Amino acid sequence: MSNSPSRPRRRTQQFLRLGAVLLLCFLATDTALAAQADSRVTIRSASLQLDTEQDVYELEVKADISLPDDARKAIEAGLTLRFSYEIELSRVRHYMPDATVAALVQKFELSYHALSQRYLLRNLNTGEQEDFGTLQAALARLGDVHDLPVIDEALVPRGPSYEGYVRGVLDMSTAPDALKWMLFWTDDWSASSDWYTWPLRL
Repeated sequence: MSNSPSRPRRRTQQFLRLGAVLLLCFLATDTALAAQADSRVTIRSASLQLDTEQDVYELEVKADISLPDDARKAIEAGLTLRFSYEIELSRVRHYMPDATVAALVQKFELSYHALSQRYLLRNLNTGEQEDFGTLQAALARLGDVHDLPVIDEALVPRGPSYEGYVRGVLDMSTAPDALKWMLFWTDDWSASSDWYTWPLRL
């Protein structure tokens, strides 16, 4: 009989512990969703211009890329940011599905070099690399694309209507082992923009 009063007390303690664990899980999930919502990619404008010297249509894109503070700190700690522009050019057809004329992906990597304290932005398609003193300057450059070759003029007959599509995809899912626990709670801060569409009359 001496043990019977302790059983309800033990059950109460177990329920309290379980409640605390569930509360922590809820708070961690809520924090992860908030961090994910803070990563944003927005395409502001896009246009296709003909380079008359090279006879190639080239793309210009303006995009806004913003990261939460934790993601910025993770980049300084060794996380590599990967960013892609997915680009399509289609010929508009009224009675059939639109025909894809060109499709390509332009890939970039952004990382932090601790020794020089510079942010390195590398174009994975061309191998070209630039360095910046601040992360904001590197993100601004990443969101400002000029003279990106898309398709030869000879492959795009004049007359039909065309539409261009572009979106930005931010990938921060790859990290050193020391940072993987952080990505578990933040859903890796990845994000993508909506497709930006504009009409073309060549």
